Amino acid sequence: MVGEICKEPRIYLRILCDWRSCLLSKLVLVLGVGYLFVPIDLIPDRLPYIGHLDEISFLVLGFVGSRGLVPPELVASWYPDETADGPSVGQCIQFLVRILRADLANFFLFHYRGVDGFLITAKNSGTHWLKFMLSVAIAEEFAVEPPSMSSGREADRIIAHPKWGRPPRIPWIGSSHTIPSIAFAWPWVTSLLPHPPVVVLVRDIEAAMRSNYVKWRAHYGVSIEEYVRGDPSGRRYIADLWWFMHFFGRWGDVANARPGDILIVRYEDLQRAPDSCLRRIAAHYGIRLGDRSITAALHFVDRGAIRAKLDPAEAEIVVPPHGAGHTVHFSHDDRAFMRAAMRRHLRCDFGYGYRWPIVSGSAVELTARPAEAGAVPRPRA
Repeated sequence: MVGEICKEPRIYLRILCDWRSCLLSKLVLVLGVGYLFVPIDLIPDRLPYIGHLDEISFLVLGFVGSRGLVPPELVASWYPDETADGPSVGQCIQFLVRILRADLANFFLFHYRGVDGFLITAKNSGTHWLKFMLSVAIAEEFAVEPPSMSSGREADRIIAHPKWGRPPRIPWIGSSHTIPSIAFAWPWVTSLLPHPPVVVLVRDIEAAMRSNYVKWRAHYGVSIEEYVRGDPSGRRYIADLWWFMHFFGRWGDVANARPGDILIVRYEDLQRAPDSCLRRIAAHYGIRLGDRSITAALHFVDRGAIRAKLDPAEAEIVVPPHGAGHTVHFSHDDRAFMRAAMRRHLRCDFGYGYRWPIVSGSAVELTARPAEAGAVPRPRA
């Protein structure tokens, strides 16, 4: 009983914050609480005993009405397993503050709108691999010198962060790990602040987390158990569970709002059918790659070919040893924490099965079914 009472304030917070709860439920809650601050009273406060009945009535109606308008299955999806070792209230608040700060500050897509296209990648999701293959294909197609290294500054010859400027004689593709403001999911904002087409590369979150931990384990200096719990404020880790949930959620929002501008590519599908994925990516940018260009890029499908091109002066572990991620194992408690956190905060999983409900009418279908070989999931109108 006490647990249910303590859960109610969190439910009302989710009603206000969760985009899936209906607008009417939010409006009823705001109006019910807002009556307390209205200078005009239906019943004058000076009347003894009954002077505050109007405030109490509006407050009760606001809370009860708002709660009743939210589908029970949605509330159940917020708290599917109260016994799980999930995030604390403090962690959830820190995460919301982190998201709010990014939403108020990150207008990367508009700031660098002069590029011909964006390549946005989740961390530890094959960034260098896709970037190098696509660079080689573009270089072959436009008869320019390809990057001689797959890492370091030389790897940025064709595709790089937009701050390095436009490369000569080829399309300008800007790369980043950015997480955009929620404003880019609002149609009226994007009509005023248009941006070039975007390709977003994602990877299974657990696999990406294992890769990130292997890569930065010495830098983090923590156990895998501590790393899994992460830092929702974003100050401690280069990428953790909270970063990936933020990345997936916000790009899911933007992809839902602008399905024609956003192409979602999964790392696993890129592995299965790199040729068709490369063609789809190039076509999204308005680039037609010939067979010769695709063949040149496919020379670097193998991990060993990318490793042979690594810059020896670059200290960053760009290509970890094959199978290194499998040396990291999540315990039952680790998985329980991740499952609880993702059920509460991961709104879009791009088909990886972390979110079981299918959101009707969503531009991005949230299913647990694996993608067909060679298919590049993209938002649907």
